[in-house]
Amino acid sequence: PPAGTPAAPVSGLPEAPSDGRPLRAAHVLRELASRLPADTVLIEETPSSRPDLHRLVPARTPLGFVSAAMGGLGFALPAAVGLRMALPDRPVVAVVGDGAALYGLHALWSATHYRVGVLFVVLANGRYAVMDRLADKQGGKAPWPPFTEVDVRGLARSLGCPARRVDTYDALTATFDEVLPSLSAREEPLLLDVTVAVDPDFQP
Repeated sequence: PPAGTPAAPVSGLPEAPSDGRPLRAAHVLRELASRLPADTVLIEETPSSRPDLHRLVPARTPLGFVSAAMGGLGFALPAAVGLRMALPDRPVVAVVGDGAALYGLHALWSATHYRVGVLFVVLANGRYAVMDRLADKQGGKAPWPPFTEVDVRGLARSLGCPARRVDTYDALTATFDEVLPSLSAREEPLLLDVTVAVDPDFQP
């Protein structure tokens, strides 16, 4: 379908949050999917949100979905920069967890200095949620602490990359409505630091 065509209804999607309730990754991905241009190159590195991304964001063209077939972290941000440089006429979006983003954040410096207009959507839950759940499944407690004090927006800005924090549903939809229609012509990167709650139903 053309850009802006609403995505088909998907069962099991949580209702839009209100009254200060936090966003979930599914809210973000649903709103992204309903606005993405059909020729978008989407790079994914968000392990705890991958099931929602698979069911909510269809790949409609070659390179519509790009992901690493391995367990390392740090792939998505630099890959998105490289893909946009190689395919300057296609919109490029990276959907990345905040934990994964920390392993490749310096790619934002390159995006800024080479004027690479990627949209980086960071789903920030302040922890390695996939690792926490894997520890739970083994009957243990995760030995690593959460990192709720990490400010991805601030880190992006320190590397010269424009960045915004998004923590409400209204701000999310307004930002997507502003940014996504002109994404293919964008010459400046933008990072959205989207605060999301840990998905209680996620199973790795």
